[in-house]
This record gives sequence, structure tokens and C-alpha cells, in this order.
Amino acid sequence: MGIKLKSNQIGPWHTKINVPVEQGLEAWFTFDTDAKRFFFNRAKDKPDAVIVGSPVAYPTHGRFKGLADYLRTAIRETDGQTLIVVGKAAAPIPAGASTTGDATTPFYVGNYRGASVTAGVAGTAYGTSLYHVQPATVTGGAARANDTGGATSAVTSVGAGEVPTDWGLRVLRTSSAMATKVQNLTRNTMVQGTDLRARALADSVFHIGSGTAVFGGEVDISAVAIFSRAITDAELNEVAAAMRKRMQRLGINV
Repeated sequence: MGIKLKSNQIGPWHTKINVPVEQGLEAWFTFDTDAKRFFFNRAKDKPDAVIVGSPVAYPTHGRFKGLADYLRTAIRETDGQTLIVVGKAAAPIPAGASTTGDATTPFYVGNYRGASVTAGVAGTAYGTSLYHVQPATVTGGAARANDTGGATSAVTSVGAGEVPTDWGLRVLRTSSAMATKVQNLTRNTMVQGTDLRARALADSVFHIGSGTAVFGGEVDISAVAIFSRAITDAELNEVAAAMRKRMQRLGINV
């Protein structure tokens, strides 16, 4: 269990890694110390991201601002998806924030939103994303086909003591065969939706620290993993253990 570094002879900050679960791994990013390194995708044989604007580096994390300072990956949405993030909102979410996102709401990772690429589904698809829109919840959205040939934004939110400004290991898993499940592993909380309609996929790529529209809040992120499938509970526990080991070295318990 844990992470094994594989050197590519350009220094420890630019090394691919062997993670506990490799099947379907599209991205493994870690952020701290130097923002110039934020672009590097540590997942083997996977492309790096592009830095947009000027994210800010701290000793334990990076700070991103929606629509201004974020990462744009090359990753496309798939039917099965897992998003895992170690992070927190940089500031409390105002009580009057929009439930669909606004200039104050922070966005962890996702591809909200784009044009549908799913056969039989026309118009806008809302992507797969993890974010905060309310003062005491974390929300995961995973678009699904509706009954009239379009897409619906099927969201699942976890409350149960959720504090957006607290560090947490937050997770979204979804697929056409699985109703969207959102978790905060730090608080041991989970909510699973009930919508099992087919997924509706968007043409937009995944962003870290920003959606493609709407979400303009600031967010602190230390690590992100993206899988192109819904990983199992056992696999999630292995990935979480590896992330927790790194965070303990940084002095943060998640």
C-alpha cells in the first residue's frame, strides 16, 4: 500500500508513480510549494494539464479560482467515473449562494458543462463534477439522459456536518449502472442518489479548480485523482490510504 515513485531522471518533482489502483487511472495530481509544477500529471502514460491564469502555491496545497486560475486537463468524460480530491473551500459559502453555482462557489474537479456527445441526447450536458454550493454540503453532479431526448443535471449532496472550509477527502463515483455516490471519507459520510437513467456525456474536458462556467469561488486543493470507471469500495480505500499518507507528511489529517 502507498505510492512508489518511478524516476524519469528529471528530478523528484517530475516523476510518474505507481498507485495502489491503476486500472482506469487518468490523472493523479499533487499540489504544494511551487505552482510551476502544478501541470504535471503523475499517472503513467497520461498527458499533463495546462495551467490557466496564476494558481497560488502554499506549502500544503494550491489555491485555485474558478474561471480565472485553474488547470485544464486533456481528460474526456466516460460513462463510469470516479473523482477523488483532498481539499477545502478557501472561504465559507454564503448562505445566499446559488444552488447551481455562482461567483462565490468553489469547484474542485469536473467538466461542467458542454455539448452532449451521447447518441440520442441533444443540447447541453452537465458533466461530472464535485463542488460546494451551500454552506454545509458537498455536491456531486453527474448528468443523465432525461425522458425527452435531453440531459438532466442529476445531483447528490452530502450534509451531515459537512464544513466546506475543513480539509476533507471527498469522492464522487457514478455510471449508468450505478446511482451517483458522494462521500466525505474524512467525516465518514455518504449519500447515494437513486437516478439510474443512462449517463449523458459532455464534450468538455476536466478542469481542476474551476468549471467551464458559473463557478467563480476560490478553492484549496492538495491532491486529485480521476478514474474513467466507478472504482470499488476496496479500491477507494487503497487510494485513500495513499493520499492520507502524503497528507500526514504535510501535517494534515484527512
